Amino acid sequence: MLELYFESDKEVTVFRNQLTPYKKQIRVHQQTNAWSSRLRLEGDLTEKEFIHVISSVMAEVFIEEHLSDIIIGKITDNYYFSDPDEINRIYDFSMWILFETDSDNQYLREHVNTIKLLQDIFFRHLKEHKSIHFSAILHFRLASFLEFVHECVGKAIEEFKREEDHQAFIDMLRHYIEKKDPCVDLVYIEQGENFIFYNDKGEVISKDMLRMWMFQAPLYALGLHENEFNLSPLIAMSPAKIKVYGNDPDDPKIMTITNIFQERVEFETEGTSILSRGE
Repeated sequence: MLELYFESDKEVTVFRNQLTPYKKQIRVHQQTNAWSSRLRLEGDLTEKEFIHVISSVMAEVFIEEHLSDIIIGKITDNYYFSDPDEINRIYDFSMWILFETDSDNQYLREHVNTIKLLQDIFFRHLKEHKSIHFSAILHFRLASFLEFVHECVGKAIEEFKREEDHQAFIDMLRHYIEKKDPCVDLVYIEQGENFIFYNDKGEVISKDMLRMWMFQAPLYALGLHENEFNLSPLIAMSPAKIKVYGNDPDDPKIMTITNIFQERVEFETEGTSILSRGE
């Protein structure tokens, strides 16, 4: 048997909802007064299974009822952000770093499993005690986890600043292109790890020719590199129209040139031949 004490009705609701899949194995007897709710739990599981289930459910209660306030508190109180849009963006980055499973954010949190880390804290506490006050765990047992969250929020702010810098860079290039007269009417791009460029006759534009275009453009002043052969040649040629052939319109390189050249860019599926473009 295990006794849990919650001071918030919302915590109790989340706990009981999360426990619903185990209602046949775990029975809950609830008593509520003006200050707290006591949940007496009895289960038909092994002790280890029982503790594992309860610790997982308590971790979910913490995530649903407390984590957002903690993250926003760190953004505003520790890092002094006050603009609501900036706070929301940093919050989104923080949650991405903490919980999403792509390789980039796992690297940012050094491959720590956030949910397992939190569950382990509750698991250890439940193994030691049969009467648990949820608020006591929040105040006295989560220091290491809160430090981990603090580090992730710091990394989220770094990601936010990188995104801001990147967006400012894109805006600057877009304004440059808007003011500059097109140097060529049409360029075709074959999508890949590196772009292959074609002229309006369907002929491959050689690197020597690309270098000639790039030599005539103020790439350094625009923050572009003379040895970069994806974006830099396009900025130098400044086409009136760009037709991209590939299979991934969400590729970051494609999204970048679309953000810069906007309505000048058309995307065609890879099955369409550049040589049979029908112009």
